[in-house]
Amino acid sequence: MSHVPASADEPQPSFNIDSEVVDHRRIGERLRPPASQAVIDKSVAAGIAAGLSQELAETLAAAAADQQQLRRALRSPKVQRFGSEEFEYIEFDVVTWRVLPSPDNIRFEDEHARGTIGMPRFGAVEGEALLTFEMDSADKLIDAMAPRIADMVANNPHVGSILDRGIETPGWLSAVRVITDLGAVTRLESTDGFGRTVASHDGLGITFKDVAWNLRPGSRRATNLLRDLVEWAGSDMVTDEQARKVRCSIMPNARVIIGFSAPRGFDRARRRFVAHLHMAPPMNFSTATTLNAKANAAVDNLYERGLLPVPSGMTPEGVRDILDGSDREHDLRPDEVAVLACGALNPHPNKRQARAVNEAIVDLTGAKPKLEERTQLAAEVALRGFPADRRLTALRSSLDRAWRWTVLRGVELTRSSPLDLLPEALRELVQAGEAAGPAIAELAALASYHLVGGRTQLLTRSEFGGRGSNTEPQQIMRQLAKTDVGLRQLCQIVLDGRAGRDPQELAKGTMPQDTRIADANILTPERLRELADLFEGEGITHASPEDRFAMALKEFQARLDDLHHAAQQVGDVTGQDGVALVDTVGYDNPTVRDTLVEITDFVSEWRGARRRADRMRADLDESGDAR
Repeated sequence: MSHVPASADEPQPSFNIDSEVVDHRRIGERLRPPASQAVIDKSVAAGIAAGLSQELAETLAAAAADQQQLRRALRSPKVQRFGSEEFEYIEFDVVTWRVLPSPDNIRFEDEHARGTIGMPRFGAVEGEALLTFEMDSADKLIDAMAPRIADMVANNPHVGSILDRGIETPGWLSAVRVITDLGAVTRLESTDGFGRTVASHDGLGITFKDVAWNLRPGSRRATNLLRDLVEWAGSDMVTDEQARKVRCSIMPNARVIIGFSAPRGFDRARRRFVAHLHMAPPMNFSTATTLNAKANAAVDNLYERGLLPVPSGMTPEGVRDILDGSDREHDLRPDEVAVLACGALNPHPNKRQARAVNEAIVDLTGAKPKLEERTQLAAEVALRGFPADRRLTALRSSLDRAWRWTVLRGVELTRSSPLDLLPEALRELVQAGEAAGPAIAELAALASYHLVGGRTQLLTRSEFGGRGSNTEPQQIMRQLAKTDVGLRQLCQIVLDGRAGRDPQELAKGTMPQDTRIADANILTPERLRELADLFEGEGITHASPEDRFAMALKEFQARLDDLHHAAQQVGDVTGQDGVALVDTVGYDNPTVRDTLVEITDFVSEWRGARRRADRMRADLDESGDAR
């Protein structure tokens, strides 16, 4: 039998396909020797011809394992829709030392929201699929990323798999311009694939600092690394370490985003896209991470539709940045942020705001949220100042339950002081009864934050329903807000919470004070429930002149309604012919006529007084004296 030599164009390496450890040559065959500058220039030109900026085109060329493959990909980009956004991307093999583990990874969403991560969020170049990331110190960035990378290496079970088998599932990548005291560099970042990127760097024996600064495109160190890998990739005489480095050198068929279409900047579109990837399938992210991702998507949608509640003196952009955690240097108090979150993310179910929140979550997860999920999102945003530990779960659950009280849906933040809100709330109480108005809602929402997150947690979720001492938070809030004594107590709780004091129990007939009250008892959860039970069925107990005035108006309105109803009943009486008797017999009583004329004169005088009072109030507001 004659021997037929194998073609030189068809090498037949003897891969060991039965081993759990993949032969490094199977992966290394995708590597190409360092390209000449002319070849790289050709790839950059192809990127520019595809509509990319010089910066993005150069970044892709530096990251490509095979320049010809990159140019083919640039000629036929693909489009993928995620939710309401569309992303244009190309698929090509990327060398892993050109991919940064993302400092704005979804795994850090909870830390970003709470401001504990020590790193900013991504920005973006307007109109481009190019992220920006700016810190004043490269060392601070390295120090912030080090423990997160170390944790991933130590605890991600897939790291060992990548060391033995290489990256088998491609990730999504984006370009990011990193600006520090060392200048600006542009690299790819692990939009989706943080763990895979960290594992490949561990296998290569390189660091975050190496990827960002030491292995610069065209540098001697980067060129030597590629030459060594190409040499080892074609040899079966390699050490285990060399084989591992080859296996970890490539992310095959990486999906690199080069364009996008979205009603928001690329940084926010990317953040929403990553959340979409991870919210739809079951993932082991923390509850706080999941809730923050959903809340941020909802806030974005409310902002883009012009539906965010904007208190006087603020802007929609400012409200958005506070609610999504981007701005932590604002002047709102924590309880005011809580009211803002409750009003934005817990709107009335039949309002456009509720539809916008639902739409954002459906867009993210594919599932319509339940009614109570909106209060969960609001509670999570309100409690971002607390560490994400076991206590947070209890706090969130209690605040969520308290905010299910329908009065708090769509609550508006006026930033009025509690002592100014109280008289307004008392007037609403006597005028509307249990149909609480905006001042009652705002005062109750402010107090609920301190009742849950104060020095002593006074509102706790019951495990046994709303009976006796196990009254649920929303029932306690409702009972406190239905009496003047309860409203004064809520006001005192806000004053104490803002001052860092333990909450003090107000004696009946006393007014709230922004100070320590002599002989006042400190409220406990048990005492708060007792007070709520005592207030059940009570009404106004100590009415001020303003309260009595409001009550008199309420009584007048009720009597007027009765009179109107009685007059209609007169007209309803008909004779045998079916004609109203008042139309055939008529009615004339001078006393009734004179009384009605007198009442009409009273009402006209009251209206004139109200118009004069409104003008005086407007003049004071314009002069600044009202403040």
